[in-house]
Amino acid sequence: MHDLANQPTLDFGDHSPGQGQAQLTNMALCLKTLIDCRESDNPSARMGIFHGFSGYGKTVAAAFSAARTGAAYIQAQELWTRKTLLDVLAAELGIARPKRVAADLLRQIIEQLNRQPVDLIVDEMDYLANKGLVNTLRDIHDGTNIAILMIGEEALPAKLKAWERFDNRIVATTAALPASYDDAIKLRDHYCHRIRIADDLAELFRVHCKGVTRRIVNNLQAAQKLAAEEGIANINAAWWGDRPVRTGDVITRKAA
Repeated sequence: MHDLANQPTLDFGDHSPGQGQAQLTNMALCLKTLIDCRESDNPSARMGIFHGFSGYGKTVAAAFSAARTGAAYIQAQELWTRKTLLDVLAAELGIARPKRVAADLLRQIIEQLNRQPVDLIVDEMDYLANKGLVNTLRDIHDGTNIAILMIGEEALPAKLKAWERFDNRIVATTAALPASYDDAIKLRDHYCHRIRIADDLAELFRVHCKGVTRRIVNNLQAAQKLAAEEGIANINAAWWGDRPVRTGDVITRKAA
């Protein structure tokens, strides 16, 4: 149903007999938030927020949750209008002949979701909030029985408070967390197959990067590349030594 071809696809599953599915922390949190919205006892309030700082893996978590549940998935962009939002959602839902007028298309989307209900995940929700397009989602929510999970930056919950009739439909708000030690090890195992990277080096990167998943991966891949170039098969924190860790911090030069 949803086209996730351009989204990061990660399978952190432990498929050995008797073992459960292993997930990064934020993948599990995002999925639980969507399920909590779906299972809300109040059918007039089934909206949720999954929010956090850039680099915490929210988009990966959103794509994972969509793949697991069959939810429709759209990723908003800065220049979207109300009509763009509806056109993209109609395409995601497989509507073959979308109406040209926005009001008619909204009605068509609601009818489709009532015939074939699927939950909706909206990534980059901040763009829609900045454009004041949130009430279009409220109309879809109120006209159907679906759960809607919104993914956005750290300030998204506060931003949505500006629309009281929208905000009072939100039943679950979950903050994405910095990567844990276990997450760093799973990232290492997923991305680094050419070189054996010790746990202590993965943890060193996690600590220096303050749990930002994207930066942990960047450093793991850089270490793997450097070790391969040097012909070294096993590396650890001692081997890394005082090499700089890519944290994203601006390095300033000292005056001569």
